[in-house]
Amino acid sequence: MPEANMFVEKRIHPRVSVKIPVKYRVIEDQKELETVFERKKKEQTTKTVDVSLGGLYIVAETVLNIGSILRLDISLPGRASIISAFAEVVWANETGGGLHFLAMKEEDVDFLKNYLGKV
Repeated sequence: MPEANMFVEKRIHPRVSVKIPVKYRVIEDQKELETVFERKKKEQTTKTVDVSLGGLYIVAETVLNIGSILRLDISLPGRASIISAFAEVVWANETGGGLHFLAMKEEDVDFLKNYLGKV
């Protein structure tokens, strides 16, 4: 009998298909002291493919490394300020990667939750 490949959904929060601008920077060295200009050189701009309260999927021009920690600046429509978050790369391929949120302000989580509920 042929072996069946079944997909089992492991996510706690449902994904919403939405494109949101995101800036990210890979944290390479915790002790690294950088000037603002040096930080800006490492930032990359991209968009999400889908988003949930647990994480998001981004398109990336360079391959992301699984386990890398990213600093995210997320621009949501209807919000003047950005949402800042830290996320871990949990899977990656040549087109982007899936990120799991590690830290985000509670008010930002609430805003994201309300935004996703309306999309």
